[in-house]
Amino acid sequence: MLSSPLAVGGVVFAIVLAAGVLAIALKLSEPILHRVVAAACGLFLGITFLHLLPEIAERANGAGQPLLLWGSVLAGLLAVFVADVALRSREDRQHFGANHEPEHHDHPWGEHPAHHGGHRVVGIATFVGLSVHTLAGAIGIGATFENVAVREAFVMATLAHKAAEAFSLASVLRLAELSRKTILFLLVAYALVTPFGILVGRWFAEGVHLVPGPAEGLAAGTFLYVAVAELLPEVFHGRADRGLKVVLLLAGIAASAGLLAWPESHAP
Repeated sequence: MLSSPLAVGGVVFAIVLAAGVLAIALKLSEPILHRVVAAACGLFLGITFLHLLPEIAERANGAGQPLLLWGSVLAGLLAVFVADVALRSREDRQHFGANHEPEHHDHPWGEHPAHHGGHRVVGIATFVGLSVHTLAGAIGIGATFENVAVREAFVMATLAHKAAEAFSLASVLRLAELSRKTILFLLVAYALVTPFGILVGRWFAEGVHLVPGPAEGLAAGTFLYVAVAELLPEVFHGRADRGLKVVLLLAGIAASAGLLAWPESHAP
């Protein structure tokens, strides 16, 4: 097992960057990309309902701060919703004018010209949600690094699902139709979150027990909105491959359950 903070951060950085670059290099067609996003949506739903929300509930019961913790979930969800509505409204005005409502003609893809603005919100919100979630976990690694048993459990949990998260993030960013340069910039930034969080945990080990709860709540609210309000409608707005997409969605949920359970079963 990796025995230094620098080694852990370096390995996670390399895994995240490699998985993200792979998702970009594959140059998936739009139908295939939607299938990948279906699995990514399942992964995000699994992380939210099988990991983040149970952990928040446990913290709320133990710390006696249910309003703060559950309020952070609501704040994360509403923050993405407000950003989504604002950007869609802005693009509607650009396409149709300030005093003209868009006509709702049927579109073969079930969308209007502002839809890609929503895609951008989804991409950035996914990046923010994953980064907050990753930062909280990385701070936990840094704060408990001297405790070998706890550290190994944290590190295994991180290594187990970081590649899948990075590949999913890159796929959602591609769906947002961001430039390749922007996607690479966000991937590098996301890859740096774990090393940075480990350093923060090492520097402020005495006080980090106050950080993960609200941070994980914000991440959970972000994932909830992105997965349920954006990715699911996006993946299933067409008639093609609906059965396969349902299977991929369930596979993503199953993968998140397995990846999250595996480190716990190997914990001392």
